[in-house]
Amino acid sequence: MKMSCMKVLGSLLVLSLAACGGTEAEPEPLTPEEGEVSAMATCYAYLLDGANFSGAQLAPWPVTGGVGSCINLPAVSDNRTSSFRLAGCAAAFFDGPGCTGASFVAPTSANMPVGFDNLTTSLRFQ
Repeated sequence: MKMSCMKVLGSLLVLSLAACGGTEAEPEPLTPEEGEVSAMATCYAYLLDGANFSGAQLAPWPVTGGVGSCINLPAVSDNRTSSFRLAGCAAAFFDGPGCTGASFVAPTSANMPVGFDNLTTSLRFQ
């Protein structure tokens, strides 16, 4: 009796899948184009006026954005970054507005290299 009951249940599953247009295979994962919502990482850069994570905190505190975001620093913080702490993403620092000009890429928190100290005007999270 159990064997025939299982055959009937199995047949009903196949029929219901066929009626709904489905299959017994695992469904394919959705791609972003098909409406899947993907989480965007939030990146943080804490910019400081002094070396070795010292000195005044530069505005905005912290700089936040997503990967690929280009942020222009306000005039009060322009050309003052000597050290920085990064969280969530790497960052590229630029000496021009709109993420243009010479750049320095940092994968983690550090001091600005000597040739780029106090030159940051904009940054892009990576």
